[in-house]
Amino acid sequence: MSPVGRPRAVATEYAAELRSLPLVRRQLDELLERRPVGREKRWDIRLAVTEACSNVIRHAYPGAAGAFRVAAEFSPGTLEVTVSDAGRGSTGSIVPKVGMLLVHEASDTVSIEDGNPGMIVRMCFELR
Repeated sequence: MSPVGRPRAVATEYAAELRSLPLVRRQLDELLERRPVGREKRWDIRLAVTEACSNVIRHAYPGAAGAFRVAAEFSPGTLEVTVSDAGRGSTGSIVPKVGMLLVHEASDTVSIEDGNPGMIVRMCFELR
């Protein structure tokens, strides 16, 4: 915990299943609860992270069980959220579709990296 009683960072692993999405959103809501983040920015954060997680659920583990990790960390004026998996992903095979376009639109910056195995989607949100 930070000196004012608010966590600066959290990381949680989830099953790569649709039922994990409400759990991810709840974690984000709890993390943002006591922070001065405007309503529109909260919606942007929820949208981008949900879409990144949905992509893992749909594409990372075809026909197999898997997991993904969501990590969020605050620094002064910024929130960085990372969604990572150990699935089949490759940054060379990404074709921008609606979900990833939404991630880019809702985030201030986005990077997509090869996790070898899997993928890492890093989203930054300016909170000022």
